[in-house]
Amino acid sequence: MNDGTVNIQGTFWQITDIHWDLQYSENGDPSKMCHKNSISDSHNGVYGNYRCDSPWPLVKSAIETMAEINNAPDFILWTGDNAPHTNDPQPDFSVIFNTISNITGEIRTTFQESVPILPVLGNHDAYPKDDFPVAGEEFYGLYLTKGGWSAILPEKAQEEFKKGGYYGYELPTGITVLVVNTNLYYAFNELGVNASDPCEQFAWLRKRLQMAQETNSKVIIAAHAPPGYFERFPAIPFFNATYNDAYVDLLNEFGMVIMAQIYGHEHTDSFRLFSTSKGDVQSVAFLAPSLTPWYPSPVPGGTAINPSLRLYYYNKSSLLDYTQYHLNLTLTDVSAAEELGSTKDITGLNSTSFKVTGLVRPKWELYYKARKTYGLKSLSAVDMASLYKQLVSDDALFQKYYARNSAGYDNGLCDPQCKKGQVCAIAYAKIKALRKCMGYNQTKYDVGMKASVEHSKEVPTFVMEDRLPGSVELLSKSSNSSHFIIVVIGLSMSLTVVLAVTLAVMLVLITIKRNQMLKTEKGLPFTDFPWCRQQNYKPLP
Repeated sequence: MNDGTVNIQGTFWQITDIHWDLQYSENGDPSKMCHKNSISDSHNGVYGNYRCDSPWPLVKSAIETMAEINNAPDFILWTGDNAPHTNDPQPDFSVIFNTISNITGEIRTTFQESVPILPVLGNHDAYPKDDFPVAGEEFYGLYLTKGGWSAILPEKAQEEFKKGGYYGYELPTGITVLVVNTNLYYAFNELGVNASDPCEQFAWLRKRLQMAQETNSKVIIAAHAPPGYFERFPAIPFFNATYNDAYVDLLNEFGMVIMAQIYGHEHTDSFRLFSTSKGDVQSVAFLAPSLTPWYPSPVPGGTAINPSLRLYYYNKSSLLDYTQYHLNLTLTDVSAAEELGSTKDITGLNSTSFKVTGLVRPKWELYYKARKTYGLKSLSAVDMASLYKQLVSDDALFQKYYARNSAGYDNGLCDPQCKKGQVCAIAYAKIKALRKCMGYNQTKYDVGMKASVEHSKEVPTFVMEDRLPGSVELLSKSSNSSHFIIVVIGLSMSLTVVLAVTLAVMLVLITIKRNQMLKTEKGLPFTDFPWCRQQNYKPLP
């Protein structure tokens, strides 16, 4: 292990995927996202449940903990997804802007005014979710006015943001943070698929990277969803195929000026190597685990998460280290229940004072330090590429990485197929390269991907996170199985047609018989019973 010191010149926080659910209740049914209008015999924790999104006490505790650990960072990266994974109903813009403005206010009042807060749009920060239009101020300007971001972004950043949810922020150190709206490229954003350059963001990003190259300065790329694949189930890319490789190629072209890339979205703890076709690593993307503990159990590869926060360390030229903090939710909620001594629900926005509730603030733990844990000199592209090779060859080290992938939530060991998905997703963000690494059959991949997208559109958000595919069949199967399935489907469709025709004939016969009965009833005397008058029944004419 390398415990040597490095020349640290600055720090910044990352908090991501908060997913605050206003409907969370300690008495709610965990199978229904712990919502207050559901009934449950169990009692949910004050600070959350692994099957549900974040209650307000968890959000507040996380922000206060950040300030207690380091209240004077150079800036705070808040990398998107603030609304919950719910479909009963799906949060509309009134809920989304209320959520964003409350969190904005909480961060702003907790940290001193001089600390820049750099917000990023996540795919759940729009209504309908995932849908970010090729638009301008009429859409993106609302986040500034109704979401409260005009109070935390400087005027220059606001003007850029209005063009498409992206902007740059120059730090006193000379480093520029480029906040990218990758939701424009997101695979399930149905509003930007046909645009060659949605909101002209590619052109803007290229220009900004060229400026950094000309001035020999560094940039940090910050966004919500990364390109590439989910390492726990590498089925389809997060980006639409139209944009995925173009985005990767652009960042590889300017890899020498990119200090680091910072993302959220996956809820898990991982990293990505951005490499040329020759295998030369140009830059590294760091994916931080979420605040929400939510376990999307029906999603292949889905995992619960211990709520997490990350503090980065850097100098003018490199990202040096990060410290990962987490809240062991199981231990925390047991302690909270013992302290509270009742089943009173205190998860509302206005019921969060620890003095009022009698609760001791939960203990966030230092989970690990990246350099010390992995024996690194820094988090540079060279060092992270070396770490990747060690993870591939040293299974004991890889299993330690895998445990941290879910922020300490125990998923057991990662078997060889599981490991293959992890290492392929880390090394290959481009589509063909990932498919080759995984050994996917091209024809079956395309058919499976199409089927999974269609299937995922029908699944409620609280059942399937971000509509990740639940029915993709990517592993090798014999062609005989495929033919058998096709035959079964064909027979099923034929049987359905026969049943439909039979039902239609029966309906015609019933109608004819009923008309005959009505003709007979017209000749019968009508008795005016009292209950007929009460129910507004009328005699046949």
